[in-house]
Amino acid sequence: MLLRVLNRTATDSLRGRVIIYVSGASVLLVFCASLAELDAERHAPHATITNFGEALWWAMTTITTVGYGDRFPVTTEGRFVAVRLMIGGIALIGVITASIASWLIDRVRQAEADAQAPTLKDVHAIHEKLDALTKLVLEQQAEGSTNGKVLGQS
Repeated sequence: MLLRVLNRTATDSLRGRVIIYVSGASVLLVFCASLAELDAERHAPHATITNFGEALWWAMTTITTVGYGDRFPVTTEGRFVAVRLMIGGIALIGVITASIASWLIDRVRQAEADAQAPTLKDVHAIHEKLDALTKLVLEQQAEGSTNGKVLGQS
């Protein structure tokens, strides 16, 4: 139900869809990395990650680049999982940062366009008046030259 509502409201824009997909990918990445890390570390000697709660905590602190150091992989397989999680986390944070930057740029552009609208309207009005004046001057010049020829010939 919640996903349907979010999907309906967020899919109106590309940015909304990106946020939904990145959020889902983040949750999925943390969950899968937690399971993979637990599988790699659970029975290793001196392991600090021995249950799902610890694995989930480790994945959350790793993906957010906090890394308290209270939980860490001791096996080679666990370290490979950690590297993939770090790269995935950095990529997802990059997408989030880019989405926020894009949103801010759009807001600034819209504010600038709104501020320039009255000025552009005035410029267009001045152009219309200049065109009308130019037309009037050209018509008067044409009438003057025609009248001058007629007067000179009479």
